[in-house]
Formats: sequence, C-alpha cells, structure tokens
Amino acid sequence: MKKYRLQIIIFLVNAVYMILELIASRILSPYFGSSNVVWTSVIGIILLSSSVGNYIGGIIADKNNTKKNVKTILLIAGIVILLILLLQNPLLKFISSSISSIKIGAIISTIFLFFIPSMIIGFLSPIMIKLLLEDLSDAGKTSGRIYAIGTLGGIAGTFLGGFYLLPVLGSKTTLFLLAIIMFTLIFLVEDYQKKWINYIMIISLIVVGISGTVIFRNANKVKSKLVKKGESGITVEYDTQYGKVDIVNMYYNTEPVRLFQIDKGYETVVYLDENKKNDLFSQYTKCYDLMFKFSNNINDTLMIGGAGYAYPRYYISKYQNKNIDVVEIDNRVTELAKEYFYLDDLIKEYNLEDNNRLGLITEDGRTYLNKTEKKYDAILNDAFSGSSPAENLTTLEAVQKIYNSLNKDGVYLTNIISSLEGKDSKFLKAEVNTIQQVFKNVYVVPVSTRDESTVQNLMVIASDTLANIENSFEITMKDDEIVITDDCCPVDNLIPII
Repeated sequence: MKKYRLQIIIFLVNAVYMILELIASRILSPYFGSSNVVWTSVIGIILLSSSVGNYIGGIIADKNNTKKNVKTILLIAGIVILLILLLQNPLLKFISSSISSIKIGAIISTIFLFFIPSMIIGFLSPIMIKLLLEDLSDAGKTSGRIYAIGTLGGIAGTFLGGFYLLPVLGSKTTLFLLAIIMFTLIFLVEDYQKKWINYIMIISLIVVGISGTVIFRNANKVKSKLVKKGESGITVEYDTQYGKVDIVNMYYNTEPVRLFQIDKGYETVVYLDENKKNDLFSQYTKCYDLMFKFSNNINDTLMIGGAGYAYPRYYISKYQNKNIDVVEIDNRVTELAKEYFYLDDLIKEYNLEDNNRLGLITEDGRTYLNKTEKKYDAILNDAFSGSSPAENLTTLEAVQKIYNSLNKDGVYLTNIISSLEGKDSKFLKAEVNTIQQVFKNVYVVPVSTRDESTVQNLMVIASDTLANIENSFEITMKDDEIVITDDCCPVDNLIPII
C-alpha cells in the first residue's frame, strides 16, 4: 500500500509543478505581456530550478529520516506557494516599475516568485526513488516507473490547469488549491497507527480548499456587482484560456469610463454615459472609418480582434445597413463584452440575432482566414496583446490570405504600435514592407502626432485602389528591409518596448 501512496504523491506533485508553470506566465503577463519573451523566461528559470532541486534532492535522499524529509518538503512547498499568492502583486509592481527591460524584468520576477517553489518540488523525485527502491537489481525499472508516473502527472496538470483551473477558477484560487494539495499529501507519506487521524486531517484540508475556493469566487462576484453599478477604482478579475482580464471603472477628466485590460494591454475603453455607450473613445479606432475614403460601397466588413467590441458597436449603430463579422479567439472575452461593455444591449437594440448584421465568430483570426470562402469589402485587424500584435497575422502568408478574402479593390486596415522613424520603427517598416509585397498601395496614418520618434498607434491602410489620405506619412524604407514570413517571424525583436 505504501508503494501506491508514494506513486500518488509523485503524480500529484508533478501535476502541481506544471500548473505552477502555467500560472507563472499568467501572473507575469499583466506586467510584461504574454510574448515569447515571458514564456522563455518562465520555462528557462523553472527548468533551472528543477535541475538544482533534483541535485539537492539527491543529497537529501542519502541522509536518514527520508520520510520525515518528504513531509517537511511538502509542508515548505505548500507554504512558499501561499507566499506567491501574497507577494505577487507588490513584487511585480516594484520590478516592472524599476526595470525597463521586459526580458530582464520577466527573468527576475520568475526567479523571485517561482525559483524556490519549483526547486523544492524538484527535491522529491530522487527522494521518492530512494523510498521505492527495494532492490538494486530493480533500480532501472523503479526509476523509470517514477519518471513515467511523474510525466503523466505533468501531462494531467497541464491539461487540467490550462483547460479548466485557470480559465474557470483563476490564478489566485488555483494557487491556493495547489498549496492545499501539498499540505494534504503530507498525510499520505506514511501509515499511522491511528488511521482516523489521517482521514480527519485530509478531510479537513479538503474542506478548507473548497471553502477557500468559494470565498475567492464570491469576492470577485461582489467586485463585479460594484463595477456594474459604476463604482470606480475597483477591479474585477477574470482568467481565460488566453490571458488575464481586468475590468475597472475610472474617470477620464471628469467623465466616468470603463476599462478592459487583457494582460498588459488596454484593449477597450467605453463611456458609462448611456447616451455615449456606442461612441468611440480611443482615437485609433476612429481611424478605421478611413476605409470609406476608398469606397462608399463598403457593406461587408470583417474585424479580427473583438475585446470590448468598441468599433463593432459603433459600426452597427452608425451604419444602419452595413454588416460586420468579428473574429475573437477567446469566447470568454466576448461573454465579458456582453456583460460589461454593452454588447448584449447592442444585440437586443438592433435585433442582431434576427437580421444577422453582426457575426460573432470564436476562432483564431489566421485560421479563420485560412478556411473562409466569404469575401469582404474591408478587413480590420486589431488583434493585439499589449503592444504585441498577433504574430501569425503579420506575415507575408497572412497578408496574402487577407488579400484573397477581400472583394476587388477591397481595403485592409491594421493598427500598429510603433514610431514613424528611429529605433522604435523596426516593426512598422518590416510590416509595411511585407504588406507592400501583396497590395499596390500602402498608407501609414499617425494617430496622435507626426513627431517621428514618438511610439504611438499608427493605422496602416492597404488597397489596390488609390485614395486621398490627408494625414498619411511617407515612410523611409531601406533597400534590404526584411519581409516577415511564417518561417521567419521575429516580431518580438522588432516591436518597441513600452
């Protein structure tokens, strides 16, 4: 029986390890984004900590009181996981405000928050081999079985964490549950003479876990009600399969507005005044109307990236006979837009379920373009995470798909965060050069200022048709400017750090 209990511990500990890795990227994303830089930092540091843990665990395994050591390690692991829950916000705010480099900030943050818990979990594998090893002749089979069970636990943790725990319970509640799991495993390490004590402790910890989960979830429900009532300064938080969402009411000048933030990026701002709920707040979204400079016969539009559905709501309310499809990869984001950003009101007010003027499509923008046979008069791209664009929509192959999905003389508009010239203009120039390989005419419109060094929203407009775009800017291009492709897509190295 001891053998099976120890194997259960191995399985669950490795599941916790992988869920921690998923949580690490989710916790860092509001401060450093969710690009490859963050994932590289998280994976590299956690692998390093696990390696250090395995080495130290091997030393511990050769000492006496092995079972006592396992119980101590599980206890300490649970405590340090709880410390992540307490320290994450103040620590990440301090590091992100003190260090300008996203790479260095992400690495240091991962070290401070996740190196120790991952290292402590790493102690356990060599100790478990020692506990389960009954005969040296079976050493290979025993260690192989332990690593196989641990790998299966890691797979289970990956799918459970990514598909259920994080999107449904959120990162904070999940961290709390992981700590409870570590504490519970202490009572599986060895048999006690009075087994009922074990059972009572395990049941008690399960009750604590369930109670804590309910408390965390109810706290967010209370915040949600206050935000919907218009209370300012209160943030309601949601974790989805694709990112961390914060929704908060605030004042812009003296006007109440509601902000939709995904990871590091401010995605949508909406007026709370009932009479202005479909008005556009962000200046760059107003630039999407430049598509009508190319044709007055734009009736079917595709928008990639929904978030708070600011432009689609404006488009539906202003252009009464026009249609728009919106491709949003995250269905939870669309549900939150219905709940907090008047999308549900729009659907009811304009009878959109019956007249099909608004299409809500849950899919990755690139995969939709790959398979759709529908043609549009205009395609609008606003798929961003912070300042990072959806990389699979920036490539030559993606632009060709966009071109093929447009009617003759159709127009493509994409929002880019960049400067017009200088060191922060690398991505803009690479993307413009890429788009020019497909479309005859490409225009760049600065949204805020014509100052060439200012990082800002820029509207890049492409069409085979000429148009008089008054505020367009002439980009100075090098002869050897790169073309972004599916094979070589160095977007993370091109975008400005803001």
